Amino acid sequence: MVKGILTVSYLLLLLSISTIQPYIVKAEATETVSRSEISVVNINVASADEMASVPGLGEKKSQAIVKFREKHGPFARVEDLKKVDGIGDKLFEKIRQYVTVKADSAIKAQKKQ
Repeated sequence: MVKGILTVSYLLLLLSISTIQPYIVKAEATETVSRSEISVVNINVASADEMASVPGLGEKKSQAIVKFREKHGPFARVEDLKKVDGIGDKLFEKIRQYVTVKADSAIKAQKKQ
């Protein structure tokens, strides 16, 4: 009797694992695609909504970056993001690959003024 219950339990376990596995693989694939679709954001020209697409930056931190930029001018280098409240070394390292400060003529002209 006990052997029969164990056999049924084992079969149910195998069935549940085989049913769940496709969902696990699908979730991993979706996450991989999402990461590859993220592009690099220029923090000197991006809106708060655009910056919110960067993994690790939410709506509040993105708005803080825009406010900082409006108050202090364009960022000279990506590392200057650490001057924004709430962005420390740990968060900076997480977002670094997704942000840039590409120099363009409009930014250079604004700095000269």
